[in-house]
Amino acid sequence: MYSISDVSEIMGISIYTLRYYEKIGLTSFVKRNENGVREFSKADIVTLNTVYRLKQTGMPLKDIKHYLELVETGVSTVSERKEMFQTQKDKVEKKIADLQRSLETINGKVHYYEEAEKHGSLAVCHDEREAFVQKIMSGNMKA
Repeated sequence: MYSISDVSEIMGISIYTLRYYEKIGLTSFVKRNENGVREFSKADIVTLNTVYRLKQTGMPLKDIKHYLELVETGVSTVSERKEMFQTQKDKVEKKIADLQRSLETINGKVHYYEEAEKHGSLAVCHDEREAFVQKIMSGNMKA
């Protein structure tokens, strides 16, 4: 069994966040000992990891709570849980693609400024800039 401070250290989640999750009912699966101290099992840590990762993807806490309620209901909710994860997966993949396009823009700017610095002029990278403009204009850089 693990204490809240153990879990905080293991997962890199603040104790405050863990207590907040408990306050809003996200960690009702965590048991307390005879002294009222939270005791996390390895299975609790796995579930908490899922909660934390879903939150990192932008899933609202109310949806995460609903997911945990479905888990408690049992096998009859597997299809609904799978659909929730598929929907979230699609959202995450879109975010990754958006971030990839943002990174491409940033990398282009870094390259441009490196060249400008090297040549002491902003009149650099004409071909790359034109190719980038064409990419934008063709709709390949949509948000």
